[in-house]
Amino acid sequence: MENEFFAIPERAETVESLRERLLLSPQDTGAMGALAAMLEAAGDLPGAVDLHQRALRVDPYHLPALLDLGRLWTQLDDRVRARSWLLRALSIDPENDGAVAGLATLDSPDELTHDYIRTLFDQYADRFDRDLTGTLKYRAPQAVAALLERCAAGQGAALDLGCGTGLSGVALKAFALTLEGVDLSAGMVAKARARGIYDALSVGEAQAFLETADRKWDLIAAVDVLNYIADLGPVFSASAARLSPGGVFAGTVEKREEGGAALTEKRRYRHGEDHVRAAAVAAGLEIVEMNEDMLRQEGGKPVVGLIFVLRR
Repeated sequence: MENEFFAIPERAETVESLRERLLLSPQDTGAMGALAAMLEAAGDLPGAVDLHQRALRVDPYHLPALLDLGRLWTQLDDRVRARSWLLRALSIDPENDGAVAGLATLDSPDELTHDYIRTLFDQYADRFDRDLTGTLKYRAPQAVAALLERCAAGQGAALDLGCGTGLSGVALKAFALTLEGVDLSAGMVAKARARGIYDALSVGEAQAFLETADRKWDLIAAVDVLNYIADLGPVFSASAARLSPGGVFAGTVEKREEGGAALTEKRRYRHGEDHVRAAAVAAGLEIVEMNEDMLRQEGGKPVVGLIFVLRR
């Protein structure tokens, strides 16, 4: 319990209740998975690995544990172990998208494939809101909304790129006479649709959606989606082309102090301020304002991002 992640009483209580469940029911794989997720969020990846391996001693065919072990060993940069767990998952379910995407990631370690991202969020959809707003104290949508208000953004047609479950849409609704959303994950789009706040929703990749769109928007927002794109230039240019005159493009990136762009061990890209500015200039977008803010917590520590508003 020394980790500051557990300093918040509700988290500590949840962990203790899960440990008590396991004392009473040592073969409860559901409690093992839930506790492993808590430990992973706190940064204790070895502890999470131990719990998933314990679950497999109870049920050697437990697919969620196999997939999580493949993902965790990938993060720990042990590709041999990661591949072995993912191949075992495929031997049980040859059509398993998570295992296929995980193996593709191992084969292309320096980039994120669309299949990997789609599968990651399809699997995450059911617990996405709970984990982000509870465990990770996610506040990127509120930060973007506050900056839009400070920049006196008006109401108009709005597009939510990488809308996820709609957490971003809730914050953007105040600036939207009509609100559309697009996301690569069908599972996330289904959750967004259930909120009832979008006028239209599509399943698709953000840049491709923009390049094939036949209309324009007054506001395009990319909240917590650019973390999965290496080069921001193409998506910035595609967004600029679909903005109405005077329209704004707002979003977030995780900040890279060294500048440029790089894929982290968490399988997300971080971008330097220089990279964001260069992409904006190349797209013909004026930087209205860009500042630093906390996007969420990770392992009990703040994840610092850049929040920006650009104008066509």
